[in-house]
Amino acid sequence: MLAILRQFARALTGKVDPLEFALGILFGILLGILPMHEVDPGSGFLGLNGLWLWILFLCLVLRASLPITLLFAGFARMLAVLFLDVTAFSFGRSMLDQVLPQGMVLGFAQNMPSLQLHTYWGFGTALLAFLLAVPVFLLSYFVLRSKLPGWRERFGQSRLAKALSGFFVFRLLGRLLA
Repeated sequence: MLAILRQFARALTGKVDPLEFALGILFGILLGILPMHEVDPGSGFLGLNGLWLWILFLCLVLRASLPITLLFAGFARMLAVLFLDVTAFSFGRSMLDQVLPQGMVLGFAQNMPSLQLHTYWGFGTALLAFLLAVPVFLLSYFVLRSKLPGWRERFGQSRLAKALSGFFVFRLLGRLLA
């Protein structure tokens, strides 16, 4: 819990580089769109989607910004529930039934069932998540790389930043980072 608070404070105080922000956006979108639970009962890893667990593991290994990841996972989950679940199911159905070779689909079901790629919804959400997350990642990285230093400087000189710096919570977070 303390590590998450430290990373949140790093993100607020400007000690997170643009790649960590962009990776947080990438993994947040992926984790938000992919179903966390197993789609095909009994085929998941400990009752969870194995692909979702692998992406979470990569997020932690590559040291993406956890606050940004959680924020974008929440946004992507809301978007997925409202719009993308039906689209992902029909997309996965058309891909598995008409586009991909039958041997590949059987390989998904027999060799890696915990990744949930053998179901319409599991494959559709995985493919749709990657198709949405990668361009957003690239765009956000290049924009953040050029604009983030100026945004931090303007925010640091704003009245809001000066007012927030007097609160106990922000002073405590500043001490945690020292």
